[in-house]
Amino acid sequence: MRRFLSDLVIVFSLFLTAAPVYAGEQKNVLILFSDNQNWNDCGCYGNPVVKTPHIDRLAREGTRYQNAFATTASCGPSRGVFYTGLHVHANGQYGHPHGDHNFRLKPKVETVFALLDQNRYRTGMIGKYHLYPEDTTIDFQPRVSSYQVKAMADLATEFLNQKSEKPFFLVMGYHDPHPTSRTRPEWGVKVKESGISLTTYDPREIPVPSYLPDRPDVREGLAGYYQQISYLDAGIGRVLDALKASGQAENTLVIFTSDHGSSEPGAMANHYDPGVRIPFIVRDPKRAESEQGVVSDAMVSLLDITPTILDWTNTKGPKYKLHGRSILPTVGKKQLPGWDEVCLSHVFHEVTMYYPMRTLRTRDYKLIWNLEWRSKYPLPIDTLSRSTWKETLRLQEPTLGQRTVQKFLFRDEVELYDLKQDPDEVINLACQPEYQELRKELSDKLLKHLKETDDLWLKQYTLPISCETESDATQSEYKPLFNGSDLTGWTLKRANRKGYHVAEGKLVCPADGGGFLFTKKEYSDFSLKFDFKLTKAANNGIAIRCPLVDQKPAYAGMEIQVLDNKGYPKKLKPSQYHGSVYDVIPAKRDALKPTGEWNQEEIICRGSKITVIVNDIPVLQTDLADIKDEQILARHPGLRNQRGHIGLLGHGSHVEYKNIRIREFADSH
Repeated sequence: MRRFLSDLVIVFSLFLTAAPVYAGEQKNVLILFSDNQNWNDCGCYGNPVVKTPHIDRLAREGTRYQNAFATTASCGPSRGVFYTGLHVHANGQYGHPHGDHNFRLKPKVETVFALLDQNRYRTGMIGKYHLYPEDTTIDFQPRVSSYQVKAMADLATEFLNQKSEKPFFLVMGYHDPHPTSRTRPEWGVKVKESGISLTTYDPREIPVPSYLPDRPDVREGLAGYYQQISYLDAGIGRVLDALKASGQAENTLVIFTSDHGSSEPGAMANHYDPGVRIPFIVRDPKRAESEQGVVSDAMVSLLDITPTILDWTNTKGPKYKLHGRSILPTVGKKQLPGWDEVCLSHVFHEVTMYYPMRTLRTRDYKLIWNLEWRSKYPLPIDTLSRSTWKETLRLQEPTLGQRTVQKFLFRDEVELYDLKQDPDEVINLACQPEYQELRKELSDKLLKHLKETDDLWLKQYTLPISCETESDATQSEYKPLFNGSDLTGWTLKRANRKGYHVAEGKLVCPADGGGFLFTKKEYSDFSLKFDFKLTKAANNGIAIRCPLVDQKPAYAGMEIQVLDNKGYPKKLKPSQYHGSVYDVIPAKRDALKPTGEWNQEEIICRGSKITVIVNDIPVLQTDLADIKDEQILARHPGLRNQRGHIGLLGHGSHVEYKNIRIREFADSH
């Protein structure tokens, strides 16, 4: 009898241990997962144009995260991170799983679906799953186009209304606003369903983000992208209404986020913020009213999704350690110590697009390590085929938003950005002496995280300190204007000054010299590159498309200002700072290195378009055709010149030049 009672106690204890989580309070999870959506392309994130009333409602009822990140800006790999809680370099889903791109999760890796299945959860996946192999533990996975937001909502309603004592985990994997077409005029919603109206956006009213060029084709693409977001929002509204109607909203954790940023160049498959910064909203139904509508500054990533779900559902994790952590402690709180940085990891986009990156991002700084920096950056197919990129190449534009095309394609091994001062991530501080201590600190943190997450790439690559140099192939396209020995090919005007001389391979304008030193040859469309070094308060200039004149070259032609912005003692107009079209168009500042250091500059003239790039930073991008003011045109007749000489305009200041070279383009007139 005593043996029987003992056995009964053991059996009863085992029964209690194995009892499902729904034996107490039912705790469900609903994931709303958009596709290729930038972080601020929702009304609740401050976008003044796009209409997202249902996402905005979710933000008012939950916690909106200002600093949320995808760890890799590629669809399949990002979902691998989302569903496993492991970095892409550890879970095996290095790139896309479809078609010729046969990447797959490692056999021992368990998805959140499988873990919840072991905890007797009812699981559903509606729409885009995009992992390989398919997860056989998912209970409800009907076939439906993930562009059909109404049909997806109907299936979600069916799932939510199924009679079951089990709690549920449901993922809505939308395909919007992933581009439906890469060229006009098919931009916008792909599948138009009855009962959901289309929101039309005027391309002229679209705020073009700074990482993209402001062109008609870009605006049209963004208008279609916005339409997809509003269509997605309508579908989300239907799902939230169905959840409420099912009577389960008060027991359901709702998370809305995106797999990564947009498909535009500079975003997809990049670690720049337009690629990895994402919208992220969590609605915890148990939070008090005072903890609703909160904007959190906690830095979170998609690595944290699986740990959060396991925490909410009281589900046991896998045998291995996850790389993220539950964000539940941050929900409903504006600030919480210890959430101040995220680590990002990218390997492939598709199988032909290998460009591994590892990144540490803090609130103020970002360190990017490009492991294959010697290779040309391989654009993903979506980006490569988009009008934004194709038109940039066709027009031979030197810049892509705030970044040069050259720097976009050929990157430095290490990139370090001050995000407060340089949110566009174009001023690389990695090799500047005053940032070496910070660089080491961030590098140590990044390497520590990569070692803790079993990054196999550390066996092959070493995080170094290095700077990129111009490739021999690009260099060979340029011809020298200065031979380093004498002034062959140049002629001096305004010769009442001592002029210029050559010293140790440098072309020197002495403080007691100067004048106008012109090329004997005329040029029309060209890229002029040169290195220059300023002394304190130095003032010089580069004449372009200028006649051989003894006075006023800035008016008879055009002058690109060369000036020590900080040391010049006189008060300056905006159009007198370095890089400006003198007296006409102001340039951006803060690209110059301190006096006494060598700077690199490129001046690009193509038709009426003028671009000035200083130390890899575009400081001037202008179209002279936009100048309509008759007084300016009368004072500066040289603005209309299509051809002329290039000159150094000395004004009695010591300035040195070297490596002066030019590449001519075919006339576009």
